[in-house]
Amino acid sequence: MKKILRFSLVITLFLFLANIIPASEKPFTGKDFSIIAKLSNPKVRKFQKNAFKAILSGKFKTPAIKTKAYGHADFTFSKDGKKLFYKLYVYGIDSVAMAHIHHGPMGKEGPIVAWLYKGKITGKFNGMLSSGTLTNKDINLNSLRAWIKTGKAYVLVHTQMNPNGEIGGLIK
Repeated sequence: MKKILRFSLVITLFLFLANIIPASEKPFTGKDFSIIAKLSNPKVRKFQKNAFKAILSGKFKTPAIKTKAYGHADFTFSKDGKKLFYKLYVYGIDSVAMAHIHHGPMGKEGPIVAWLYKGKITGKFNGMLSSGTLTNKDINLNSLRAWIKTGKAYVLVHTQMNPNGEIGGLIK
C-alpha cells in the first residue's frame, strides 16, 4: 500500500511540476517534500541541464509596460541537442500578433532568431499560445544554447496594442 501511495505522490508531483495539473487541482502538500529530495538524483539533474524557462511580464520590457498580461515559455533540448521543444503560455493578453526569440540581453533590442507564434488573435487570450520543435534548420541550436547560458536570448510576445512587444522575459 505504501508503494502505491508513494508512486501516486511521485506522479502527482511530476504532473504538478510539469504544469499539467491546473493550479486549482494541485494536491501537493508540505508532507511531500521528501519526494522532491528523491527527484534530485543525477538523471533528473541531467534533464534539468537541458531545460530552460522564460518568465514573461511587461516589467521585463524596455521601457517597462503596464499590463495585466503575463506568461512563461518552457524550452527543452533533446538529449542529442538536435531539437528544441517549446511551449509558450500567455494569460490576460489581448490581441496577440506574434511571438519569437530574440538574440541579445534583455533591455536592448536584438534581432529575431526564431519564431514561436505567427498569426493573430483578436480579443483576450489565456492558455497555451503555441508549442513546437525547433531544429538546426530553424536556428543554430548550439548558438542558441550558448546565448541562453550567457543571458543573451529572450522571448517577446507582441500585441496589436504594443507592436514592439507587450511581455517578454530572459530565457534561463
